[in-house]
Amino acid sequence: MTVQDDILARTAEHMAADVEGFKIEVIGDQIVMTPQSNIQSWTIRRVQNAAEASGIAEERLLSDVLIQFPGEPSRCPDVAILEEGATEPYSHEAVLAAIEVVSSKNDSRDYAIKVEQYARYGVPAFLIIDPFRARCTLLARPKGDTYAAREEYEYGETVTLSLADGSKVDIPTDKFKRKD
Repeated sequence: MTVQDDILARTAEHMAADVEGFKIEVIGDQIVMTPQSNIQSWTIRRVQNAAEASGIAEERLLSDVLIQFPGEPSRCPDVAILEEGATEPYSHEAVLAAIEVVSSKNDSRDYAIKVEQYARYGVPAFLIIDPFRARCTLLARPKGDTYAAREEYEYGETVTLSLADGSKVDIPTDKFKRKD
């Protein structure tokens, strides 16, 4: 991590301590503040409920909790599914799936910057839920800065996450809400 990256990360941490209702991340060379929406909150809850219904223990589910990526900014996925026994501080190596809910229209952060970082560090599955397009993009099999497998789902379909530990998480999207 460069000195500039470290300064940005520390600045974002201080801002996050003082600002409620916003998700604050360092993405590239920017500090990004995104207001949380009710649709984003409901979607995150539905994903967590689906994971628990599929047998994933609550202790393996995180929302907006710091995941460390050595040499790069840490991330706080909207939902992370961890391997059994993962402990703090959480490392990218413990993440079986990262799920992000797109928070603004035409946002390249979830579709480019996070794809590259998650793939580069071997996060086995990355699900992007886009309430503006009413679509989910499931990426699997990380290869370099991208993923070798890509599946698209329309809202109304069930997304199945096949996790690296052999478990499966079925996420029904029929109750996901659109955002205009």
